[in-house]
Amino acid sequence: MSEQNHYIEMMLKSLQKKLAALQIILDECEKQAKIIEEREIDWEQFDVCVSCKQEQIDELTKLDDGFADLYDRVKSELQDNQKKHRSEIKIMQTMIKQITDMSVRIQTEEERNRKAVESGMLQTKQMIKASKASIKAASDYYKVMSKVNYVDPQFVDRKK
Repeated sequence: MSEQNHYIEMMLKSLQKKLAALQIILDECEKQAKIIEEREIDWEQFDVCVSCKQEQIDELTKLDDGFADLYDRVKSELQDNQKKHRSEIKIMQTMIKQITDMSVRIQTEEERNRKAVESGMLQTKQMIKASKASIKAASDYYKVMSKVNYVDPQFVDRKK
């Protein structure tokens, strides 16, 4: 097997790994969506999903860099001998289309999750604000009621 063919095989494996990493990211996005839908959000579990996604994103970055380097090495071979590498090129095109489709799905899911988290935070802020208002009202009521039966000291002047 020539060096060029070896590089093409490595490119195919890189695309397969990229698809697998994107699938993991998509699965984690779906887990996050389920976590967000819960009445009480488990922020630790949410952070675990974020960490897992970050690991996969780092892996994708490495794979992209490696793929670009490999492509630079075999670019002329692929262009000059398209008929010879037709099946590999077709597989790569299919995989790249799948990667693009999956990336769009991930972006859509991420945007949906972001909006849901923002909405949840807004509701939490409103609940905290309402709680503070009711605590202040109760405190003010207590202060007023504690003075109801209180009579200020009074001096009576008995001189005429």
